[in-house]
Amino acid sequence: MDVTTMIWMFTFGAAVAMAIMYYNIRFLGRLVRKLIEIDATSPESALTLEEIDMKLSPALKHSLRPGTNFSETVLRTADGRYYIAPDKLSMAKSKYKGKDVNLVFILLSFTVLLIFAYVLTLILPDLIEGASGQISNAFDGGTGL
Repeated sequence: MDVTTMIWMFTFGAAVAMAIMYYNIRFLGRLVRKLIEIDATSPESALTLEEIDMKLSPALKHSLRPGTNFSETVLRTADGRYYIAPDKLSMAKSKYKGKDVNLVFILLSFTVLLIFAYVLTLILPDLIEGASGQISNAFDGGTGL
C-alpha cells in the first residue's frame, strides 16, 4: 500500500469519526440532555418520548436496541418510558454535554482535514523517497550526508 492511499484512508476514517461524534452529541445527546434536565434517573421518574417532545426516529430506535452502549445509558421501562441509569449519569453528562457542536464546525473541520490530506499527498511521498535514499546511501557505504 502506498503512502497516498494510507493518507486518504486515514482521512476517510477521521471524517467518519467526526460524523459519528456529531450524530452522538447532536441527536443522541438531545435525549440524554433532556432526561438529565428533568432528572429522569430512575424508573419512577422516567418519561415517554412524547412527554419530552421527541419522536422515536429509526436512528434513535437503532441506537436504543439492546446491547448497545447507548441502551446501557438510556434505559427503558416495561411501559416504554426512558431514564438515565444512575450509575451512568456522570458519564452521560460528560459524553453528551456538547450541545453547541454544530454542523458548520464539523464541515469546517472536514474541509481543513481534506486540505491537510491533499497537502500531505503532495509532499510526503517525496520526503519519504528522499529519506529512503539517504538511508540507503548510509548503509551502502556512502556517507549519506
